[in-house]
Amino acid sequence: MLQFSWPTTGNENRLAELENDLASGKISHAYLFAGPAEVGKFTAAKFFAQLLICENHACGECSDCKLIRANVHPNLTLVGDLWIEGANEDLDLLARKSNFNQTQRMKNPKAKTNTIRIDDLREILSRVNHATASWNVFVIHEIERMNREATNFFLKTLEEPPPRTVFILTTNNLPLLLPTIVSRCRVLNFGNVSPTTIDAQIRTKFPGLSEAERSRVVNFAMGKPIRAEKLAADPTVFREFKEYFEQLKNLVEKPSVSEKLAFAERVSSNNAETQKFLEAFAYFLRGFLLTRAKNPVVNSRYSTKKLVELIRELDSTRELIGHNVNSRLAVENLLLQI
Repeated sequence: MLQFSWPTTGNENRLAELENDLASGKISHAYLFAGPAEVGKFTAAKFFAQLLICENHACGECSDCKLIRANVHPNLTLVGDLWIEGANEDLDLLARKSNFNQTQRMKNPKAKTNTIRIDDLREILSRVNHATASWNVFVIHEIERMNREATNFFLKTLEEPPPRTVFILTTNNLPLLLPTIVSRCRVLNFGNVSPTTIDAQIRTKFPGLSEAERSRVVNFAMGKPIRAEKLAADPTVFREFKEYFEQLKNLVEKPSVSEKLAFAERVSSNNAETQKFLEAFAYFLRGFLLTRAKNPVVNSRYSTKKLVELIRELDSTRELIGHNVNSRLAVENLLLQI
């Protein structure tokens, strides 16, 4: 049973470990929350930071909590969304997830991607030696965004962390990180959340949804509570996901080489799109496999053996992309085997 009211759904065992650290006073200088996107790692990281800083365990009423809620607490540095030319240029909106100075990115012609570069990291860590009687906490989302130069610079800080400084890092792809980074962190593995748990989450937070609507949200969420809330809250987001799944379903059921190549080009445009495709494709393949197990006549184009082979190929594709193999070629090769 958790002691605190975490603003997340699922992964209670990981949260209990964090509560045990608080109770024992054995706080690690660096935590690494690893697992799929949209399962609540960043949300959990921010709340754990609040538990560390607030003397009343994230009471929500004290001056510390109010500053944290406004993302302006001097002892909490958040690194979420980055300023990207032509994509994320509204500093007010960015300040909701990142509270370090990003104006320097406007002067950098290379700051057009989601990569955390060494100039970004220097700005982030400018408060690392900030003298304080409380904890000085740095929450850095998706640490795999750091390029090699920034990673090596950050490693030096992890090797000799200042007193009462805690780094809470998240990653969607643990194999992409340098072993030297991982070895200096306490790793907590977060996973997808059960449909039953997500159904209860949506039932509580969105009581106006019908049972059929809630069922579709849970289905499309694929174990991701953050995604489930986005789908339930915004019909546009739900429609976009539904259209995406329909396109993928069409590729699987009525394969066309030209459509496969065009789809591969689109989903490999950036890492987020590629990961969304790999996740959705895994969902479809496992769904087909389950359907065949219940009714062998259904989906006769795909034998059980073929589906298992495709799942293995999908896992291999994910691993290749994790090792920086050209995403488009890897996705094309996967789709051409349908």
